[in-house]
Amino acid sequence: MIHLIYGKKGSGKSKQLLDSANAEVDRTNGNIVYLDDNNRCMYDLKHEIRFINTADYRIDNPDKLYGFVCGILSRDFDISSIYIDGLKNMVKYDSDELKTLLDNFDAQFSNINAYLVVSGGDDMPEYMSKYIAK
Repeated sequence: MIHLIYGKKGSGKSKQLLDSANAEVDRTNGNIVYLDDNNRCMYDLKHEIRFINTADYRIDNPDKLYGFVCGILSRDFDISSIYIDGLKNMVKYDSDELKTLLDNFDAQFSNINAYLVVSGGDDMPEYMSKYIAK
């Protein structure tokens, strides 16, 4: 299931994502993966969370990100959640590409929770509303 954390830059989305990932460590028996576009939060995460800096893998478009995440899932069947921060910095996309990425993740993540941070203004596209984290 996909959960979007959507808001303006500087509104606390990354902090919310970090807190959610750290809180989940105590609630799950599965593995947790946290993807970011740099190392800024690596030491803020609990050590049980697998941190991956996507800049180390030259992921620069939505298709590469989708393939990378599928590769992670194919390697570890015990993953309960994936957290993706810095999506706009990680991959360059337009609205159609983001919709395709979310649709692909939604189809792939039937048994896994995926939390994504998406920065944007007050004009959030309608297709995102069904994924907004509550």
